[in-house]
Amino acid sequence: MGLFGFGKKSQPVDRYAGKPFLKLVDSFVLKAIGELDPSQEALLVQMTPRFQEAYACSGSWEEIVISQLQFPPNIRESVQSMWTKNQAIAKQNGVTLAPMQFVEMFVANNVTAA
Repeated sequence: MGLFGFGKKSQPVDRYAGKPFLKLVDSFVLKAIGELDPSQEALLVQMTPRFQEAYACSGSWEEIVISQLQFPPNIRESVQSMWTKNQAIAKQNGVTLAPMQFVEMFVANNVTAA
C-alpha cells in the first residue's frame, strides 16, 4: 500500500448509516415499482405504530413517507411511470436497470433530506 493509501480497498458505504428514514423512502419507491420484498413489507406494516409515534402522524408507513416528504397524492403512479420509462431507456442502451439503481437515482433527484 502506498503512502496515501492508493490501492487500499474501500469499505462499502452503508447507505442508511445515520439515515433511518431513508430506508423507509427506499422501501416506498421499491413498493411503487412492484419490487418490495413481501417479508420486508410485512415488517414495515408491523412497525407502522412506531413510525407513527416517531414522525407524529397517522396512517400507513407509505402514507407517513408521503406526508413527511410532502409528495403529491399520485406519487405512486408517477414513480411507476418513471420506472417504466427508465427501463425502456436502459434497454435501448443495452443495459439493465436494477430496481435499487432506480431507487437510488429517484431518491437523489427527488428527495432533499432523508
